[in-house]
Amino acid sequence: MLIVEDEPRYLESTRLLLAQHVQAIDTAITAGQSFALLMQNSYDLALLDLHLPDGNGHEIMAYIREHQPDCRVIIASGDSQIDAAIKSLRMGAYDYLRKPYEPEDLINTVRNVVRKLELERENVRMAQQIEQSEQWHRLLVNTSPDVIYTLDARGRFTYLNDSIQRTLGFMPGELVGRDYTTIISHDQAETAQHHFNERRTGERATRNFELLLRRKDDLLSSLTERTSDQRIVVELSSMGMYRPARMGLGMGEFLGTYGVARDISARKQAEATITFQAYHDLLTGLPNRSLFKDRLGQAMVHAKRHGQTMATLFLDMDHFKVVNDTLGHLVGDGLLQALAQRLRDCLREGDTLSRIGGDEFMLLLPHIRSRDNAAYIAQKIISSLKQPFYVEGHELYAGMSIGIAIYPDDGDNIETLIKHADIAMYHAKDHGRNDYKFFTQDLHKSFTGRLAIENEMRHALEKKEFEVFYQPQVAVESQRVRGMEALVRWNHPTRGIVSPTDFIPIAEECGLITPISEWVMDEACRQAQLWRSDVLPKISMAINLSARQIEHPQFVEKFMHCLRQHVPDGHGIEIEITESTLMRDIDGAISKLRKLADMGVEISIDDFGTGYSSLSYLKKLPINTIKIDRSFIHDLTGHMNNGSTIVAGIAAMAKGLNLKVVAEGVETQEQLDYLKSLGCDIYQGFFYSRAVNAEAATEILTRNQA
Repeated sequence: MLIVEDEPRYLESTRLLLAQHVQAIDTAITAGQSFALLMQNSYDLALLDLHLPDGNGHEIMAYIREHQPDCRVIIASGDSQIDAAIKSLRMGAYDYLRKPYEPEDLINTVRNVVRKLELERENVRMAQQIEQSEQWHRLLVNTSPDVIYTLDARGRFTYLNDSIQRTLGFMPGELVGRDYTTIISHDQAETAQHHFNERRTGERATRNFELLLRRKDDLLSSLTERTSDQRIVVELSSMGMYRPARMGLGMGEFLGTYGVARDISARKQAEATITFQAYHDLLTGLPNRSLFKDRLGQAMVHAKRHGQTMATLFLDMDHFKVVNDTLGHLVGDGLLQALAQRLRDCLREGDTLSRIGGDEFMLLLPHIRSRDNAAYIAQKIISSLKQPFYVEGHELYAGMSIGIAIYPDDGDNIETLIKHADIAMYHAKDHGRNDYKFFTQDLHKSFTGRLAIENEMRHALEKKEFEVFYQPQVAVESQRVRGMEALVRWNHPTRGIVSPTDFIPIAEECGLITPISEWVMDEACRQAQLWRSDVLPKISMAINLSARQIEHPQFVEKFMHCLRQHVPDGHGIEIEITESTLMRDIDGAISKLRKLADMGVEISIDDFGTGYSSLSYLKKLPINTIKIDRSFIHDLTGHMNNGSTIVAGIAAMAKGLNLKVVAEGVETQEQLDYLKSLGCDIYQGFFYSRAVNAEAATEILTRNQA
């Protein structure tokens, strides 16, 4: 506020009187001072005296009207003539107070001006807010990703926002005036009548209802021309609009429908993808274990209701790990995909093939007349695998071991049927692989015994139930003991001595072979050092290594640690590995075995002739010895036959490569004589001695010293 008054005392009293009603007050006692203040500041209210030493209030009013038209002016003057008041009001004064006036009159006048200014500004602010709100509303509606629409009472579009173009391909003007059924999928016309063209309000109105709409492309093409589904899935919320009823009675006249449709096609596709991934194997696209069990359960219910028979087949690839280890996972994955497709081609409509993990598959045959139907499918699968697969430039062959369980004979619930098919599959593997076997109760007893052995074996190491036996390796010419082969035995508390053939395969399958092999290695090296300390004849100690043991990343470090503890120079220690073990990772094996050879460890190929029998790896490896498998020695007779020819060939090849030859499983003098004629270096077998414990082996070495 600006107060202009030439009487200083009157001016100060007026300022004090109005200070509690106005936030800020400037004062001037001359026209010059007032003009200076008006040029520097903007005022909402001015209280002017008409008569000033250097001018008059009307001049100041004229300046205010030109430069600050929103400023309200109150004239306070001692002039008693009516003309002064009329002139002031005509020039735009808000009020004219004649001096002397009552303080209350001035206060009330100022209060009224302030209130009026506040109301005017509030109105301006509200108008601006309304305008801004309308702009925001238009912006939000038109930029909303959702389709926003209104229908009239006859179901014709009266408004659509710009999202209709992004969602369905229509310009808003193309649909305004047209019936809503224009964009409704044909098979949802009845549903749309109650939801898209909604008449209900409140809680009964449509909320988040899924509906199919048609794109413009769909309307422009016939069904035969369409190459893809042009329908859009939307989530719809809508409600009826009504004119307010008179006297507040009822809902009033129905005006139309207001709705919002959100495109959720991408979300539905993502949900479908997630659902597919949750119930399917991503590599092959086949159902996974969860979906298979669900379908198996449904098939069981159907079979039980109709008194039908069905079959569950457990399929496991033979030697798939060799493909992965030698050719890599890329080739392995390609083989699995090709295999899955070939298996599909063997099935009937309604059968379910599932990949449940790794190289394991399951097959559901929901309708079979007899066991022969299941056998026919199994044989068809095995026959189909006789043809090679071509993956990444490799020609590959795949075998399949199949176990079959029949419902309801072999199980009346999901878990039992799957378990029995699994048991039958293991039986097929144990009997030559690439074949199928039906489940029987005898198999169940055998499998239960197998599980018992596995469980007991897990505690055998900590209970110190394992023991190392030693079988002498004897020079053919001198009949002197030249070495011992360390062989593990299991002293079971109730079963007695368990043969390695009974527990080693199980140990390999369940992953216990590595800790058992490491224990044998440590025990054998310790025993070798004890014999050295007793000044017994210098012999070699042969230790068998498992494939899992060699494949371990810290295999070399563990072996060297064992040598440092017991046989620091490494001499006299010989490791035996099979051909199949080598071929699992030939390059990795070569690198690791060379490091051991550099420490003085000798390398022997065990069971030679039963694996790949490739000369190429013999040249690459630091091999010292070849051991002829006992299966060839068993067939040796005094007459030439296939067995003797193979043994002679192996012996000749080894001599040509400057390798020692050890024959396993020698049981007769006749076999020994033939080996001697071939120039075989060393033999072992029952003919000289069975594998014996450390105490008996020490006695043999002591006698051998004499």
